[in-house]
Amino acid sequence: MFLFNLGVSIRAVNESMFNLREIAESIIRKPGVFLDETKLYPEYVPDVLPHREEQFKQLTKMFKHVIISPGSSSARVVLYGSLGTGKTATAISFGKVITRLASEKGVKLRYAHVNCASSKSALSVLREIKNQLGLSVPDRGLGFPEFAQALLKEMDMEDLYAVVTLDEFDSVLLNFKTEDKYSLVRFYDIFHSEVMRLNFIYISRMRLNDIIRTLDEISGSYMMRNTIVFNPYKSKELYDILKYRAEEAFYPGVVDSEVFEYISNLVGYDAGGDGNARKALAILYAAGKLAEKEIEEGRASRVLVEHVRAVSASEDLSLIHVLDSLNYLNIHQLLLLKSIALGLKETGSNYVSIGYVEDVYKRLCSSLGLEPRKHTQIYYYVSELASRGIVMTKKTLKGRRGRSSYVSFGAAPLDSLLNVLEKAIAMRREVGE
Repeated sequence: MFLFNLGVSIRAVNESMFNLREIAESIIRKPGVFLDETKLYPEYVPDVLPHREEQFKQLTKMFKHVIISPGSSSARVVLYGSLGTGKTATAISFGKVITRLASEKGVKLRYAHVNCASSKSALSVLREIKNQLGLSVPDRGLGFPEFAQALLKEMDMEDLYAVVTLDEFDSVLLNFKTEDKYSLVRFYDIFHSEVMRLNFIYISRMRLNDIIRTLDEISGSYMMRNTIVFNPYKSKELYDILKYRAEEAFYPGVVDSEVFEYISNLVGYDAGGDGNARKALAILYAAGKLAEKEIEEGRASRVLVEHVRAVSASEDLSLIHVLDSLNYLNIHQLLLLKSIALGLKETGSNYVSIGYVEDVYKRLCSSLGLEPRKHTQIYYYVSELASRGIVMTKKTLKGRRGRSSYVSFGAAPLDSLLNVLEKAIAMRREVGE
């Protein structure tokens, strides 16, 4: 009897495994919407950058000496423009091209791309540069001057040159100590060398006048010698970008051409939008996901303008700006954002006091077994998040007495935001941050 039951159990397991295999095969065989949806992700850098050819040309001219006469000077170029205007993608694409050209000319050149929003000091920025360049400089026991000298010595020994992009440089300008700002802006004024092996690209969302105001007069004019502006995209430019990325991301004929026109008119700077290509691509991606679901249910056959309208109505577009920044935040900044969202939800107010947010933040840290940041660090984080346009702050509120600071997300839907923040925090926990 036992053997009979055992045989039945084994047969049931085998049938279950076969059914699961059938399910997987049916999904794989079923035609989908996306050929490769990662081509619409914010971190993806395409081989072609429509309407950024001129900026690419300017960069090449400014770094021409790196190949023709390497080490003769150190280039410093500022790329500035609002969110989603192609600054990071252009810098990364340039890095790929310039290192390949240098290799063909026998110049040992490497590219490093450092996100300064996750760094706390000039030393931590330099450590990340060292890591990306693959240099064996000891990490511990050295201050910034000693570490910089060791880095340069190692580059001399390897006969190595580098183009280094310091992305989110606003974090440095707004939050670093004066001497750290000076060190990264005027590196070779401090570390004199006959052969200048480091070249810098600074990426900022701040206006030129605001950049200069964060520095002393000499350093400001020093940094502003070479600047490249990235204007918000116009509707026609966004149309071309969307069409090109759709060819990479979707199966042929899946996206109606009117979809590109509708999104580009929604986001295009000349049509009253903010000209943010990342936002436009995020809308296209969300519309694609909705269409994919409806196709599986037999209610649609391709991506249509109706899907874009539905996405725009259900998800406030201001949320996309917040979501676009999450990859660059550490776990405590993410917990602070969650605390703000929870505070707004719990109080039902448009703004919540930072004191209230801090109490929620401490509670979240306790639940995760993390040591909460100090009061001054919380204010530092709020200031940084506000400077990047992720949150909004006010010093006083109508009808409230006393001196306090208040913070909000504006119109971003809190439930959707909390859902994404939960996932982002979980991912940080998985990698052991």
